[in-house]
Amino acid sequence: MLLRLSTDFRRAMDLSLVLEQEGIPHDLRRVEEARWAIQIDDADAARAQAAIAAFERENPPEAPRPEVVVHPITGAIATGVAFSLALVAIYLRTGPESAASPWFVRGSADAAAIVRGQWWRAITALTLHADAGHVAGNAVLGGLLLTLLARSVGPGVASALVVLSGAAGTFAAASLIRHDFASIGASTAVFGALGALTALPRRSRRVWMPVIGGLALLAFLGTAKRADVAGHLCGFVSGILAGAAVSRLPPLRNRVAQACLALVTASVPVVAWLAAFR
Repeated sequence: MLLRLSTDFRRAMDLSLVLEQEGIPHDLRRVEEARWAIQIDDADAARAQAAIAAFERENPPEAPRPEVVVHPITGAIATGVAFSLALVAIYLRTGPESAASPWFVRGSADAAAIVRGQWWRAITALTLHADAGHVAGNAVLGGLLLTLLARSVGPGVASALVVLSGAAGTFAAASLIRHDFASIGASTAVFGALGALTALPRRSRRVWMPVIGGLALLAFLGTAKRADVAGHLCGFVSGILAGAAVSRLPPLRNRVAQACLALVTASVPVVAWLAAFR
């Protein structure tokens, strides 16, 4: 009779050793490409079941680990490069921070204005930068983190995570502070990408290591002088929440769907700027 059918060879070997120690004749054989069967005589069924049940009570099977999907590196790199070039291109169009610039007047993340209902500022502010050094830092770090994120979840999902966590982080910071707060820069979205990376499943059992690394990087880069600490922290937390939510969904493997999602996400800042200048 068939005693057990397992997809884990090491588990099947453990059960076989238990039966061996009990002196129960049995047969361990591969029945399919990735399945192993343990068969015994009917006369030994009761004794074998009791031995296996006792072993399984003391050594329950490990819970299945989350599936880790790795997407093509070329698409991931292209996504990170496109993000970096987009930030630089927008900076060349808007120029550095200026009180007289309509881009900064209409697009900065003014907390009071956001709370009053000017939602687009939470998105348009991500595309504005104070100077060349500001945009260069966000373009380099953001491009790198987005590449890593796209490698894990795909270009479309990664792009959506970055924009969503950036906008949510800005909304959260504005709602908490509500006044005397006006920020610009993609750093909230960049730290959202960092937060999402810490929340995604890993093959390693040391699941807290990415979180600790992310917090360390947040403390090192996100709390410098003149840094938008509230925005960085809110973006990081938003990224963790968004990444955790995505990790519970089935992986999006379809490349066409990923590309369409990336295009839709890229259109979000365009729609926000149209709303700002309407």
